Parts: sequence; C-alpha cells; structure tokens
Amino acid sequence: MRRAAAAGLVLALMVPASRVHAHGMRTGYLELSEGDGGAVLATWKTTVPAAAVRPQVPEGCATVGDAPESPSVNVRTFSLHCDGGLGGRRIVVDGLGPVLTEAVVRVLRSDGAVLSRVLTPAAAAWVIPVSQSWSQVAMEYVRLGILHIATGADHLLFLLALVLYVRRPRDVFFTETAFTCSHTLSFSAVALGWIHAYAPAAEAAIALSLILVALDIGAPDAERQAVWQGPLIALVFGLVHGLGFAGALSEVGLPDRAVASALVGFGLGVEIGQVAFILVVMAALAALARTALVPRVALAGSYLVGISGAYWLWQRLWVCFA
Repeated sequence: MRRAAAAGLVLALMVPASRVHAHGMRTGYLELSEGDGGAVLATWKTTVPAAAVRPQVPEGCATVGDAPESPSVNVRTFSLHCDGGLGGRRIVVDGLGPVLTEAVVRVLRSDGAVLSRVLTPAAAAWVIPVSQSWSQVAMEYVRLGILHIATGADHLLFLLALVLYVRRPRDVFFTETAFTCSHTLSFSAVALGWIHAYAPAAEAAIALSLILVALDIGAPDAERQAVWQGPLIALVFGLVHGLGFAGALSEVGLPDRAVASALVGFGLGVEIGQVAFILVVMAALAALARTALVPRVALAGSYLVGISGAYWLWQRLWVCFA
C-alpha cells in the first residue's frame, strides 16, 4: 500500500503544466459566441468523426456565408445572424447516440456571461435562458456533476475498489469523506487556474490508481490495515481524480458571474453521484453478507478494477507519448 500511495502522489505532483481536458472520448462541443448586432460565431467540434451528428441552426437565426475550410474534418466554424441574440432560442444537436454520446454546448453572451449545458440522446435540446440566477447556475452544475460521475467508469471503479477494500460502513464513510475532500481541493484549484495539469498524464495516473488499489483488495491482514489505509489511499489518489473532474469543468467552463455557485454545485453533484453508487454497492454486499460469496465477489471486483485500469493505463500512456 505504501508503494501505491507513493506512486500516486509522485504522479500527481509530476503532472506537467498544460490545459486540462476531460476524459470523455465521444463528445461533441458546440460553442456559440455572441457579437454585436445579432452576429454569432459558431464552432462545432467532435472527438471522433461523426458526420451524422450535427447541431441545428436555431429557429429565427440564419447562416451567414459559407463555412470556411478547416484543417480538421472534426471541426466546423460558421457564422449566424440571430435578431435579438441567443436568449430564449432552442439549441438542438441531432444524431446523438452510439457514435457521440453527449454534446457540450457553451454560450458566450455579449455581456460577458457564460452559459453551458450537456446534451444527451435523451435530452438533445436546450432553450438558452435569457439570464440565470445563482441558484439556477448551481442547480445546472449539480446536474453536470451527477452526469459526470455517472458516466465516469474509471471513477466509479475506483469507488468500487475502495468499498471492497474497506467494507465496514463506518470506515467506508471516513474513506469516502477523505476522497471528497481531496478531489474537491484539486479540481477547484485547477478550475480556478491556480494550478495547471497535463490531461493525458492525469488520466494515466487515474488508471494507475485503479491498479494499485486493486492489488490491496484481499491482501493479507487487509481488514485490519484498511481502517487507516483506506482513508489515506482515498486522500492521496483523490488529488489525481480531482484533475479528471477539473477536465469536465474545463469543457463547459465556469460562468464569470457565478463561479462560486458553479463550483459548489458541481462538487455537490459529484458527491451525490458518489454516495448513491457507494450505497448501491454496500447494499449488494450486505445482501451477500450471510453467504460465502463475499470473498469471491471481492476477488472478482479486484480483477475487474485491475484489468480495466491496466487497459486504460496502456491506452492513455500511448496518448502521452504519441
């Protein structure tokens, strides 16, 4: 365990400076920047080729001229004219599904306000609000936090590994609290621009954390050591996972006039998702407590976490050195 914590801490501290990006691999990004007189510059980007997925021109807006040539087939920039601006207009992204699983819409208002929304196949439309109160901003970022943790397989597997290692409810509570405090510190620092991180290296470190924690599940004397080692592991590796959470925030951005509401809301959403997942896992373990299946389930879980982490580590290191 000492080697695991030390390796995670070294990786967290050695991440070189750059801009953080989220680890979603099948995402579209639509940025709408308002200018004067109803002018809007639109940029549509995808992480993978997806010709069938595209944003609709909002009703009441008209395309101005032809789209300029782009050096990338996954990037398209075009101009729109929207009388009265974008407030109250409905944004739709067609074709979301197996190729692109989500689309991040970011609106840069002419008054400096920044609005954002994540569209999914089940909710592929968004009516841009004319303005947002601090409470509306907070609730939107709560939703984004829940969505991020629900779709982040690496974060969920790390939580699964922690529960399988610690097991006892009181110790799980302390471990989850340590993880929350740790990742909140790092993702807030990155989101506010206090520190910078290189995304591929951060993602590789997250994958490595899965391997190292998986090795501790079922280790000799693990039950006694987990009382204090569980929170320590969560505290150390939470710093690394916070960099991944910061990547999600960097995709949608922070509203200039409600930064605190956005950060608190996103952190609360992540916490809600974490607690819900942990409760489901603990309920399943409690149901198996009177059987002889718990050790086998823990062993199977350790293999699942370790093999997944090894695959992602190889994949992400390839990106780092490509």
